[in-house]
Amino acid sequence: MANNTEQKKKEPVTVENAAVQEKKPSKPILLWIAILILLILGAGLYWLIEQQKIAMTAMAEEVKASQQALDGRLSQIDTTVSSSSTSTTQLLENLNSADVGLAEKLAEVVKVQDMTNDDVKRVWAMSEVEFLLQTASQRVLLAGDNEGAKTALILADEKLKDLADPRLYRLRALLADEQLALSSVTKVDIDGLALRLQSVLDKVETLQVLMAPDVAARAAKEEVASTEAAVDWKGALTAAWHEVRSLVVIRHQQDGAAAVLVPEERYFLYQNLHLKLETARLALLEGREAVYHDSLTSAEKWLTQYFVGEERDAVLATLTALNSEKITVAMPDISASLAWLKEKGDQ
Repeated sequence: MANNTEQKKKEPVTVENAAVQEKKPSKPILLWIAILILLILGAGLYWLIEQQKIAMTAMAEEVKASQQALDGRLSQIDTTVSSSSTSTTQLLENLNSADVGLAEKLAEVVKVQDMTNDDVKRVWAMSEVEFLLQTASQRVLLAGDNEGAKTALILADEKLKDLADPRLYRLRALLADEQLALSSVTKVDIDGLALRLQSVLDKVETLQVLMAPDVAARAAKEEVASTEAAVDWKGALTAAWHEVRSLVVIRHQQDGAAAVLVPEERYFLYQNLHLKLETARLALLEGREAVYHDSLTSAEKWLTQYFVGEERDAVLATLTALNSEKITVAMPDISASLAWLKEKGDQ
């Protein structure tokens, strides 16, 4: 009897223990689900970071290639300038030799033909006029120097005026036409445009990089998206989310926004913009209008895509104004006077 009574007392305890044992596995399952979600989130974050690294590596290679191209172009320009300087020195030496030869020839002419002093002055004056006309033509064709060419034509006309020879009126008429043509050429303020570009270059480092949306807003959007995508097992996700929140605490700043790029990566944004503006300034000084406008257009797109703020807007407005400027003009043909002088000068 005592044994039967003890067995009856133990039976409820056994049933209760079985119920407890059935409830225990539910919590480990939720914990595994939470761990699985964390692993998925970690894998997604790792993928995003790798994609960002790949993009920045490509950007760095582009900047490096552009820098190398610019360095090569600068070296080529240095070589060209050195060659031009050598050519100019050689030209001056040739002119000096020509002057010496002309003086000797005039001396021989005076001795042979017994020229008067007025005749000698006339020959010298015509030689100076020819030299000035050649100089004006070279300034227009080689340097695009409108003012220098016009000054040379004015000096040549003054020489002809002092001669007061009616046979030279046709030449003076041609000089008047050429001076008028040069005066009608629109003057391009290359120095002013270059200074404005330099001012923009000085402000590049102060521009603000584009900022991403607030962390809390992004987290809320991700939570809503996850909830809508998992309606059938909403309860399980809710429980898993509570488990995750109990394990992880995320803190973020509510009064600011996270930058799209870390400081090391933002360096390439500034350098690429700086490179585009330097290319535009170099093209401006060389008179390459197509490269000038292409570089400024690319810089405007770069500013719009990666920068924000009032300073960005001011710089963007300046670049738009510079991009609307024409840096080259068509120079007139002023070779008619020189051709007439070579054809009729001896007569």
